[in-house]
Amino acid sequence: MSERIWKCPNCGAVLQPSRFAREATCAYCKATVQIDEAAVSSQRFRDAYSRWSAPREGDGRAWFAIGGGHWTTLALLARGEIADVYLAERARWPPERALLKVLREAADLPMLDLEWRALHALRELGPRVPEPIARGEVEGGPRSGSQAELLRWIPGFEHTLEDVRAAYPAGVDAHAAVWIWRRLLEALGFLHESGIVHGAVLPQHLLVEQGEHGLRLVGFGCADRPGAPLAAVVSRYEKLYPRELLERQELHPAHDVAMSARCIDFVLGSAVPARLRALLDAVAAGKHAGAARELHGQLGTLARELFGPPSFHPLQMPAPRATPQPR
Repeated sequence: MSERIWKCPNCGAVLQPSRFAREATCAYCKATVQIDEAAVSSQRFRDAYSRWSAPREGDGRAWFAIGGGHWTTLALLARGEIADVYLAERARWPPERALLKVLREAADLPMLDLEWRALHALRELGPRVPEPIARGEVEGGPRSGSQAELLRWIPGFEHTLEDVRAAYPAGVDAHAAVWIWRRLLEALGFLHESGIVHGAVLPQHLLVEQGEHGLRLVGFGCADRPGAPLAAVVSRYEKLYPRELLERQELHPAHDVAMSARCIDFVLGSAVPARLRALLDAVAAGKHAGAARELHGQLGTLARELFGPPSFHPLQMPAPRATPQPR
């Protein structure tokens, strides 16, 4: 990159204007030199940024504050077990969008805190989990006083496996079920190798990418280290854990693996190859002793034997429910 040098037109001395300066005073002849008509002073920049980062009066939106910024909700995306999830937009230009997760009951605050700690720990290891932005009490708006967190918005991931089941009441094709399971096992493998057990691998916590082979795992309210007490998790998801795993009384990667099979079974149709059905049933019952990575490889080998080389089988879902409108 070329370096730009400013010289005084009066005496030729080199000028050293400060950053964002519109004018400079020559140290030798004391002449005042205008630097650039298009330049903006730092104070003017801060004043303009402050105006664009505050709610606009009279625009009909319900604004609230959290994490040092002002936000408004655009659409309700989902209702989880403990929180409502919204698409939110920040009062700034250009606009910033995020997922707002608002607790419905203050008693569930420990689960939100647990998720926040887990996400921060995992973000240091790689970009495979939701990115936390802000955490705190909502100030203003209809949910004022509620505890909430903001997570980075990733376009394209708007449909859960519950949505998939609703769109495909007869179940998805086995080809699609295989890639969904493999993406899920990749995510679980990353978590487990990072020393975290998700604890709540449920259809409503799995987001599939529109028209692609992508999947994201959300809902980290039960995530903890292996060996953590299982009591808090069991109180909500006891019916989802195989009896053999419940007897351990502590969080274990095997819980996630078993629940992954149950999620796939939830969206799968009736036309399932016998060998794939046998593997699903065994894993769902907690009878697979291997890690998520090991099962991922085993599933890949089985898929090639059943269906041949990998091929593209995206899920065609309804139009996104909360596509941001142009401003």
